[in-house]
Amino acid sequence: MFTGLLKNLVDSVKSSFNEKVTEVPTKTLLTGINMPDHVALFSTLCKEIKKSVTPHIAVLHTEHCSTLKNLVESAVDQFVNKVHSYESDGDELKSKIRKTYCTFAFLQAWYESLHGSTNSKRKTRSVAQPLVIIIPDFENFNEKSLQDFILIISSYLNVLPIILIFGIATSVNAIHRSLPFHVSSKINIQVFNTQPSHLYLNRIIESVLLTEDCPFHIGGKVFQCFTDIFLYYDLSVQRFIKNFKYAMLEHYSAHSIMALCTFSHKVNRVVEQLSDDDLAAVKSLQSVRDHIEGSDNFEETLIQGVQHFYSYLSMFHLYLKCLHSLVHSLPNCPLGKQVRELYSTATSGEITQSEGYIEAFKLLGFHSKQELTEKVSGMCLILEDHDGDEIQDVLAQLQEHLVKLEDATTEVAEEPKLGGELMLSEKMNRLQLKQKLRELTRAPKQLSNYDKARAALIQYLQDVFDKYLRHPSSVPFYELFFFNNLSIRQVLLGSHRSAIHTALNNPSYYFHCDCCKLTDDGRISASMPDISILYKLHLEYGKLINLYDWLQAFVTIVDPYIDSGEEDAENRPVSPEVQYPFVNCRPDYQIFDHLTSSWRVL
Repeated sequence: MFTGLLKNLVDSVKSSFNEKVTEVPTKTLLTGINMPDHVALFSTLCKEIKKSVTPHIAVLHTEHCSTLKNLVESAVDQFVNKVHSYESDGDELKSKIRKTYCTFAFLQAWYESLHGSTNSKRKTRSVAQPLVIIIPDFENFNEKSLQDFILIISSYLNVLPIILIFGIATSVNAIHRSLPFHVSSKINIQVFNTQPSHLYLNRIIESVLLTEDCPFHIGGKVFQCFTDIFLYYDLSVQRFIKNFKYAMLEHYSAHSIMALCTFSHKVNRVVEQLSDDDLAAVKSLQSVRDHIEGSDNFEETLIQGVQHFYSYLSMFHLYLKCLHSLVHSLPNCPLGKQVRELYSTATSGEITQSEGYIEAFKLLGFHSKQELTEKVSGMCLILEDHDGDEIQDVLAQLQEHLVKLEDATTEVAEEPKLGGELMLSEKMNRLQLKQKLRELTRAPKQLSNYDKARAALIQYLQDVFDKYLRHPSSVPFYELFFFNNLSIRQVLLGSHRSAIHTALNNPSYYFHCDCCKLTDDGRISASMPDISILYKLHLEYGKLINLYDWLQAFVTIVDPYIDSGEEDAENRPVSPEVQYPFVNCRPDYQIFDHLTSSWRVL
């Protein structure tokens, strides 16, 4: 996702000490305020630096570096242990040395024991393995601690090859606001800019999701839901990918026949493993019933139909990109600027019958020769990268139209005089004159050769797109490859409070198990999770609840002695096996803000 940016940044880190330096090499990564995927960005950066440059990496976060002492200890600790925060399984790194030893003097001795003294070598050749310190959230650091930290690093620069990488969400001015001149003069800043999140999303969609390497597709409404979540909620590419994975999980878990949504070379093997019930399920699909009649050898028909759908998808993606090359720069962008917008329109309905498509081709009809030639030439370049007889035929036809378009002139042939002027010169009354003028206006307008060539080209383009940009539902076996269940939106954008209430009040809603299924919402079953039993008992008590009464009510549900009819069950002591789940679940309700301490006597 960040390939180009990280390559440039890693190359810069690698060449930081190619020459003798007097200032601390500092790389500033401007992520922007609309880049929520910071963890993924810096985690990938650490992996690339560790793979290509040096294993000595330290990642400093604000929560662990509130003071200068914490800053130094955290950095030295990560260098010595060779484990940075993105590789740690726990909240804190397990130190192999005592914190009191984590000083720059100790770091110098440790580094020289590994690589020898760098003071004399620095003048002649580059440093093999520098020390890289990454600060992902520069703006949140304590300014005074950061200033002293940079001054200390600068004083050790002649013996320790240290490189700083700052992650900044706003602008480079944040460095100058935080660091006074006597500190900023100690660092050599090089700025790297990240692209906006939507460009990363477009790249992933065009190069991964809308290719032959991804047979699974999402329908137009679901795709629009995913893009709306991305654009209006968080701009997180990682969340978009997770939503796509969840849709894929729902698709493949719906039925075993969805295994046919695989690569083309695996179709035969999958069909051989299908049972009679699976084949019957495939026959019952709407697209199969509408387009394929009964066949004696349905397995062969199934294989041919799935292979045909692969061919359709390949052409669909190709001509979607061709259409994008024609319409993305039109005024007002009637079909949008991005391929994802065209995909959403094409999978939501017939794109060739949409208002945006009709408006786009009207605008193409007003293009000059140079503009139209450039657009069609761009479409030809896309087609040249693909093989196939059909594609080559279309390419040849387009090139013929381009030749006619370039050779055509814009001059209009002089209209032959058919006696119109003579007709008007005759004596006639007002009504006759009006009728004659109306007839003259209805006469066909004389077109130039360019107008005729342009009209023929646009008509041919429309015929091509009508053929290859059909809605996927018009092709048999469409349901095997496209996920269209819009109810997924309730899962991805659920209300937290209502979801928690539903999960606690009726666990079977999410577990899909019979043991927790309730015929009445007011009932409480002992087979329900302990936290659900406590929650339903809590609802019965209202706002105030006595913990002892709550415990006794819980015991009556889960203790088997109550069911056996033992007398005086309320006065007997509660066993630890029953009391433990009660004590264990009670703090959760305090976190949910269901329980608060009170001095009121009940």
